[in-house]
Amino acid sequence: MNTNKSAKDKVGFLVSKFGIVVVLFILVIVCSIVSPVFLTATNILNVLRQVCVVALVAFAEAVLIISGSIDLSAGTLMCFSGIMAIPVYVSTGSITIAIGAAIVCGIVLEGISGLLVSLFNLPPFVATLAMNMSARGAVKLYTGGMVITDTGENFSFMGQGYLGIIPIPVIVMLIATIALWIVLEKTRFGRNLYAVGGNAEAARASGINVKRFRLYSFIFAGIFIGLAGYMFASRVNSGVPTAGTGYEGQGISAAIIGGVGFAGGTGSAGGVLVGAIIMGVISNILNLMRVDSYLQEVINGIIVVVAVIIDLQTKKKRLGQ
Repeated sequence: MNTNKSAKDKVGFLVSKFGIVVVLFILVIVCSIVSPVFLTATNILNVLRQVCVVALVAFAEAVLIISGSIDLSAGTLMCFSGIMAIPVYVSTGSITIAIGAAIVCGIVLEGISGLLVSLFNLPPFVATLAMNMSARGAVKLYTGGMVITDTGENFSFMGQGYLGIIPIPVIVMLIATIALWIVLEKTRFGRNLYAVGGNAEAARASGINVKRFRLYSFIFAGIFIGLAGYMFASRVNSGVPTAGTGYEGQGISAAIIGGVGFAGGTGSAGGVLVGAIIMGVISNILNLMRVDSYLQEVINGIIVVVAVIIDLQTKKKRLGQ
């Protein structure tokens, strides 16, 4: 009896640990059957390159969800950060400085949302919804509603370039994944984020300043948002004031699909990366099948709902409800 229970526990552990990888593997097989073009090296690299921005936004959302918050302004702040990086690059000619400017912009904007949540006790969805509207208006004011096309020479390198045969965005995405993994799994800061999101009262009782770490989570998320903004602007080689719409939904979906518990306190960097790749694979196969773009939006919305329902049901089973 104990042996059977032990075997069942091991299977349950493997499913919870690697189930999302199995889902990705099955999805790849199905897509390769549906479209012979899917499994070509060119298409796979294209999928990974396209996934970069979604993955970075998903990392930001994961940090916030793990700590018990959420961001409904991620797409707009990404757009804002990328556009702000363009004049910096034009004036300096430095990719490093421009990326730094985008990241600082992301940190400041997310930090404002964090202050609204931690200092004024606003619910995260209210604070970030207000930030979403304000930041989008600010972007349109700055650009006059026009696309910025004067980006300077080589601005597109990070978004469109290659290192050998590997697209630069893929390298950036992998480095970001490793950085997030280190912070979440190997630092006290990461452990505190899990504690705050898992049980705020218990975290407070153990001596963690919950409000401060909620603010820190927004600031940390701002790093990924700023980087996502630069990578997006570099990929399209322009500043588009309407860009980023819906990216927060994709980021949340990728995070939840990747195992980040919607109630907070659980999740991993690797899982979020796999979740983002799954989102990219679905988008790619729909494009290869020439599915209408409006229908794709409907499908993405359904994916969000299904991902949250699965997460909630999984949590109920863990609690034995």
